[in-house]
Amino acid sequence: MKIRPATVHDVPAIQRLYQELDRYHADVLPGVFRALTEDARPHSLVRDWIQDTDADYLVAEDNDRIIGFLNIRKAAHPRYPMFRPHDFAMIDNAVVENSQRGRGIGTQLFNAALAWARERGLNHIQTTVWSANTRAKDFYCRQGFKPSTERLELALREVKAEPSAPGDA
Repeated sequence: MKIRPATVHDVPAIQRLYQELDRYHADVLPGVFRALTEDARPHSLVRDWIQDTDADYLVAEDNDRIIGFLNIRKAAHPRYPMFRPHDFAMIDNAVVENSQRGRGIGTQLFNAALAWARERGLNHIQTTVWSANTRAKDFYCRQGFKPSTERLELALREVKAEPSAPGDA
């Protein structure tokens, strides 16, 4: 198994893994997410991220099959006067195929993200995790992440999950 930067040829495999990730989020947060059978992100978005010098998809490949990915980008606090300049790496998504979990692949992807950030002179990595996604929160806490902010939400009325639309799983 190896970790490497993605190429545009990996977009279909990344999309397949996004579908698995999105199904998980739809199960955990059905009022926010819905599982789709088609790609939920435009191929151009994934391709552009791969080609961006300040972003990458890092993929875990085993026997010529992509079994996980982590996407990361250089980010910064807004350039407002009250903020000290602070560039950092932001992990947007990470997923390992269900059948491949427990092999340390997520940790290897995370270690590759650390190297990616250090190569760019960044001293911090951030990510955002939905409160209900305890699996991801536990993983990131094991890697040494600590909460730095909390986003709170007030429901003004109950929102029910939408009925399945064409293309939903």
